[in-house]
Amino acid sequence: MSGKTFINESVFVDIAKEAMRKVEEVYKQDRKGGLAGFTRMFVDRFAPQISVKKTDPAEFEESPGSVAFEVKIAVVYGVRIPEVAEKAREKIISEVETLTGYTVEKVDLVIERVIKPEELREEKVEQSPEA
Repeated sequence: MSGKTFINESVFVDIAKEAMRKVEEVYKQDRKGGLAGFTRMFVDRFAPQISVKKTDPAEFEESPGSVAFEVKIAVVYGVRIPEVAEKAREKIISEVETLTGYTVEKVDLVIERVIKPEELREEKVEQSPEA
């Protein structure tokens, strides 16, 4: 059968967001006690901003295209930023390449903000249901 498959940039953004949700578990695993349980709220409130630059295959090229990401994230104070960045890159590359067949050229991470544990606690108090 002939024809090409093109994947919209928004699909790559969605895949990268889902990959980042899995990386957020780093906070739950590495940070016990005070930060346990904040993972879902952290992901929802400080969701990464992801931009994609996609290159589709040339007309006679057999291989799929390639894609590059810029991901802006916030991290919780106390995490090891290089470790979080590496895990985020690995997860995004793995998921995107597995699900789409596109090659990930690069994943640039911009740490835009450090979130203090007290900010998470304040947010959790605001979101608790009234008794």
